[in-house]
Amino acid sequence: MRVMAITHLIIILIEVLLLRKINITNAGILFLIQVNLLVFCHKQSEVIQLWMTPPPEVAKSAAVYGEIRNPFTSFVEIQKIESQDYKLVEFHETSIDETTQIARMRKVEYPIPLQTSQTILLKRSGKHLMLYDKLKQSENLKLEIHFSNGEKRTVVVEKRSL
Repeated sequence: MRVMAITHLIIILIEVLLLRKINITNAGILFLIQVNLLVFCHKQSEVIQLWMTPPPEVAKSAAVYGEIRNPFTSFVEIQKIESQDYKLVEFHETSIDETTQIARMRKVEYPIPLQTSQTILLKRSGKHLMLYDKLKQSENLKLEIHFSNGEKRTVVVEKRSL
């Protein structure tokens, strides 16, 4: 978005210079336009972005992928993740055995450490969230992440097709 604001600045500067109407008023207006572009066009990316491929209605489990970035300015741990739609939410990691080339999924126990500015990438054939024992089907799946500093973050899981 900053590139967009800089591009707008260059375009406006060229316009002003071509029209040869540079004065204090035009410079002030140009400055205000740029401040607005930087403030309103620069959208901060979400620190936690999760998605899933919607499972069939009869499925009792599901996998969730995305990114979880530490939203705080210090080290924290993810104590647990809960859902009203599923009885259990676990961290899992898939790894491939070098010799047999067999993929194995193992549970990663809570707490999950998150260093300052660290991002955990959740992807297929890597770390991901597993949701077990579906309790109900909701329009929007929400996960509540509990951190070691007492904070909670609720995230709506985006639905994506393959």
